[in-house]
Amino acid sequence: NYSYTVCNAKITNNGRKTYSFVKVKGKFKDSSGNVINTAWTYAVGSEGLAPGETKSFRLSVDKCFSIKSCSLEIMDYTKE
Repeated sequence: NYSYTVCNAKITNNGRKTYSFVKVKGKFKDSSGNVINTAWTYAVGSEGLAPGETKSFRLSVDKCFSIKSCSLEIMDYTKE
């Protein structure tokens, strides 16, 4: 994309419960590991993610050619 740096990712539920409203944060880093920008999104919404299911999602920030990687962390979720 010409306007954004995009991180495409997948989340898999390896547990025994269904999870919904899974909020993830992405840290967009340069080649030295310095965080250039951050973004967050709901990887899973109200539809939930049942055991064994996988869902794709994406995060994006304004285009920056210094960004070389993105690390993800789960910030919050609801267990059903």
